Amino acid sequence: MNSSVLELKNVSKIYSIGLFNKVKKLALDDVSLNIKKGEKIAIIGESGMGKSTLAKIMCDLETPSKGEVYWFGENLSKLNSKEYKKMRIKVQYVHQDPYASLHPSKDIFSILKDPILFNRICERHEVKEKVEELLELVGLTPTNYFLNKYPHHLSGGGRQRLAIARALSVNPEILVADEPISMIDMSLRASIIKLLKDINSKLNISIILILHDIGAAKYFAEGDGKLIVIYGGKIVEFGSCDEIINNPKHPYTRVLISSTAVPDPELSKRKIVEELKSYEPPKRTPESQECPFIHACNYSKDICLKGPGLEKVNDLHFVSCHRYKELPNWKLFN
Repeated sequence: MNSSVLELKNVSKIYSIGLFNKVKKLALDDVSLNIKKGEKIAIIGESGMGKSTLAKIMCDLETPSKGEVYWFGENLSKLNSKEYKKMRIKVQYVHQDPYASLHPSKDIFSILKDPILFNRICERHEVKEKVEELLELVGLTPTNYFLNKYPHHLSGGGRQRLAIARALSVNPEILVADEPISMIDMSLRASIIKLLKDINSKLNISIILILHDIGAAKYFAEGDGKLIVIYGGKIVEFGSCDEIINNPKHPYTRVLISSTAVPDPELSKRKIVEELKSYEPPKRTPESQECPFIHACNYSKDICLKGPGLEKVNDLHFVSCHRYKELPNWKLFN
């Protein structure tokens, strides 16, 4: 049975903004997650919905305002420095921007060598072999060609592969990738998603992928993966990727799926696109109690003034919506 490697319990994040920090913004609202070893999870939502904040809290790059974060069953807030240092390298974060996250004056060999030596991953005489294994794993081959190159010699996709290799250099058990394809040419995005799928399969690493493209999320998590849909800092739908894509229950998830481009022009004409009441992002404060989607939803009623919790649809599917049972039957095409 898979063991838990990452758990969030009732995590919220509140930012203070504006003059004298008087304005409070609720970025994450009571998020709870339990991620098992070797799982692949896609977290999907539009920009500004709290995905990156959630990713950073998972990796302890942000501190939650409320709630608790656990790595491998241990509460982060109760670890001493020695215990924390031992766990830190097991949880790695791949930044959205590979251009800014790589040291421009270091060659590729140094970028990968330094964390290996610093964390004593292998003996010094084994470092070159370890670096070449990493380059091979992420598809930067022939490896000898890349060892003395610099980040600016690589394409956007190549830099993201290097960033992934660097994250893998310390043998992590959890990899959180925050929008890893958003700054890469469209033609290369599928190859980066496939690389992360292959890494999950080969190394049995838990991979959490933050995305705004539900088509990419489906490609990554289809089969045995999970999908988390987040809106206004709250999880609105969660469960098996295949179950949610084929039978979405939350109105927001349906809108995300229907807004995905269809390559067949004839089929595209038959696609059902639902117009929302508003396309503005929700303005949530610590006092907000309503469903975050209430201002945009075509099915909202007074009951939605009190935000719903996650309700079980079946063993593979959970949704946060008071009215999901009353929604019209789902279909994507006429």
